[in-house]
Amino acid sequence: MLTLSKIAKLAHVSVSTASKAFSMSSEVSEKTRQEIFQIAKEYGCFKKFYNAKYPKFVVAIICPEFYGRYYSRMIALLEDRLRLRNCDICVAATGFSVEKEAELLDYYHNYANVDGIIIIGGNTLIPSTYELPVVSVIPDCRQIIGVSVNINRDGAIREIIRYFAEREITDIAFVGERYTHEKQTAFLCAMEENGLRCHKIAVSASRFEPGGYQGMEQLLSQGKPPRAVVCAYDYMAIGAMKCLADRGLRVPQDVAVVGMDNIPEAEFLVPCLSSVDFCIEQTCDAAANAVVDMLGGKEVEKNILFDATLRLRDSSEI
Repeated sequence: MLTLSKIAKLAHVSVSTASKAFSMSSEVSEKTRQEIFQIAKEYGCFKKFYNAKYPKFVVAIICPEFYGRYYSRMIALLEDRLRLRNCDICVAATGFSVEKEAELLDYYHNYANVDGIIIIGGNTLIPSTYELPVVSVIPDCRQIIGVSVNINRDGAIREIIRYFAEREITDIAFVGERYTHEKQTAFLCAMEENGLRCHKIAVSASRFEPGGYQGMEQLLSQGKPPRAVVCAYDYMAIGAMKCLADRGLRVPQDVAVVGMDNIPEAEFLVPCLSSVDFCIEQTCDAAANAVVDMLGGKEVEKNILFDATLRLRDSSEI
């Protein structure tokens, strides 16, 4: 591999000029800089000498998966917000693995050239020794440092159960899958708070629309259909409504259905889907603002909380 002095000699410039070229100094003409860069690339040592600072902040986003449209939408929103603030992003998925999440946090903090980290649905306890700005969006554990942007999901689920209880609907079921245990727990707590007992829980082995369809099949196989069904997220609710339609049952006349996430398609379904709005646009705005403010040395609120809202539509009208 060439030394800097040998690169300078091949380019017919001084060592000082070669060094300034690699640091992107304005004292070196673009023509000379490109000649020096070309020599370094030909000999495979460009990265060794290039030491200019990237003109934008780079924020790493760690999320559970890319398959779920809820998470992919959050990534897209975060990218839009951060690009408006002159930031670029890099993204990695954990596959819902706590070990992989900890590995990625360690990599981005200690080895990668990133300026900040946003972690979605984090399960890892952030070490107090972390120097980079860390923003946790909807974290599943208590964070030691950094900023937490969270949503009061339990409150919205309680609102769903109250809505049905006020209409004297007590036969309420839940459809979820392996990654929605927290929502299931919140559902059962809300039922108990309203003096209701639930024996109808369907946890599907599949996810998204197929999971909702299979979960509803499980419930219907138990005998009389429940009067209302709460689905862990909207794509499961879509599958559940398709299963009901295939069985000749009407929504909401026979079975009322409520989902969660308030996806853009919810109001265009037939019937329109009632859903919990988890305010992900506001959440992503807050996360992007927080990480950029911290990068700029500003003080930010450590715990930001948004209230989820129940959006009632035709699918739950009783």
